[in-house]
Amino acid sequence: MKTPRSLNLAHGRAGLLVASGLLVPGALAASTNLTFQAELSLKETFDSNVYLQDYEPSPTVPGAARPFQESWVTTVTPRVAVDWRPMTEFGLNASYAPEVVTYHDEPSESHVAHRVGLTFSGTVQDIRWEQFNTFTWIDGSSEGLTFGILDPVSGKPVGAPAIGGIPLRDRRAAIIYRNGFGAYHPRGRFFFRPRFSTYVHDFRTTVRDPRTHPFYQNYVDRNDLNVGIDFGYRIAREVHAVLGYWFGYQMEPSLPGSKVDYSNHYHRVAGGIEGRLTRWLKINLNLGPSYHDFDHATPPNFDGHLVLLYVDSSAVLTPTRRDTLTFTVKQFMQPAFGTPSAYEDITYDALWRHQFCDHAAFKAGFRIYAGDWLHPVQRDDWIYTPSAGLDLTLHRRLSLALAYSYDWVESRIPHTQGREFTRHLGSLGLRYTF
Repeated sequence: MKTPRSLNLAHGRAGLLVASGLLVPGALAASTNLTFQAELSLKETFDSNVYLQDYEPSPTVPGAARPFQESWVTTVTPRVAVDWRPMTEFGLNASYAPEVVTYHDEPSESHVAHRVGLTFSGTVQDIRWEQFNTFTWIDGSSEGLTFGILDPVSGKPVGAPAIGGIPLRDRRAAIIYRNGFGAYHPRGRFFFRPRFSTYVHDFRTTVRDPRTHPFYQNYVDRNDLNVGIDFGYRIAREVHAVLGYWFGYQMEPSLPGSKVDYSNHYHRVAGGIEGRLTRWLKINLNLGPSYHDFDHATPPNFDGHLVLLYVDSSAVLTPTRRDTLTFTVKQFMQPAFGTPSAYEDITYDALWRHQFCDHAAFKAGFRIYAGDWLHPVQRDDWIYTPSAGLDLTLHRRLSLALAYSYDWVESRIPHTQGREFTRHLGSLGLRYTF
């Protein structure tokens, strides 16, 4: 595996210099509607399985990712932000944070993630609007990894770890852009909310022909653009029944030597309720059918007209002043990033946070993250992750965070144990706010 480009550290140092040059206290703001923020974070992490591999690769595959490769990881993140509110109708919040990540035992995985945020918002009469933009440039290795696990029955490559190895993907060179717009229009007991969003994931990694490099992990670009509108009706003081419709388009290219891709356009209708049901329960229930029409060269026997379940729901419970329980369920279909295919992205998330006092809080969570691929691809991965953490405020400007998580994976397709892995992550982080 190649070491990261020399530009990684150069860009990391440049980001640190730029950010440190802007570490301006809020007291220097020119007026009350202009606020500067700055902070510096340092985190040390132990990663027990850098490449998400529990099995030895075949000796016939040179350079394959090693199992249970450990590493200490240092992350330095300066962040600067400005919030400007010149008038009620318009305001903006802008931020920049270069995340410099160093893998001490696996330098090929070191990278810098430049994260930029820009949000516009305001209120015009009784209409609240917001338009956000997030831009991430990952300056990492331009080489995909090689995975050498073979199916013991067919002798064919099993492929990347569960759901394509998202932690590995997010260390490699890429440009990611997301934006969204929404405007809330109240009209008596009714409201309507037009909105649109964009997701662009442009991988900057080397692409190789799978026929000549069957063990190499390619990364496939994908985009999602949609526009829609929600209608709501107030059924209680703080509760609305909501029904929405979206039209969107998902795109991915094919790989060398193939014309197969899963680009599609979709119609989505989803509804439910949102708002505060009681003093201690806030809910956002949103689900419905999503119709997808695959309009490109999909594989033989693939059903190009599918109706799938869409879910984007959450509930927040505050049974006491010091306890908060958050539950989240998400399910939607999108093109895969590892090879042209499509899968249902499914998340079940539970988090409990207990505030001991103003200076200490404990949190514990459990997440189930699944990728269920559409036929004819044989892949069904489930990642289970319990986690715990402790947040301490040491000083009004200095805070400390301890965190631990454990991943274990189940592949529900026979003879694909190479997709399964276990991983411990433990970290200690410090953050200073200027």
